[in-house]
Amino acid sequence: MTWQTFQQFNQTDLTGLFVYPASVWSGFIPLVLFALYIIVLMATFFAGKRLTGREDFFASVAVAGFFTAVIAIIMGLIDGLIDNFTLTTTVVIAIIGVILLFFTKDR
Repeated sequence: MTWQTFQQFNQTDLTGLFVYPASVWSGFIPLVLFALYIIVLMATFFAGKRLTGREDFFASVAVAGFFTAVIAIIMGLIDGLIDNFTLTTTVVIAIIGVILLFFTKDR
């Protein structure tokens, strides 16, 4: 069995850089989205802690989930980049984050 190289893939634009690894290994895009989720989660958590002096973990979860869901929806516009299960999972995680934020917020 021979492996398909990037030159044989015949898509050298920016979308090819993401579609090629996703076609070789189906876990590439979920891994990218998970890394993006963790980066945004930590960035918003520590920025909120630094600016306000208090920690609001559930707000960070909601923001990171919403941001990752928007990126996943944009990735869904490119044919062959993301599957429906991953797209649905990111949207569900965003909804769960917002629900957690509403039910744990002290008012």
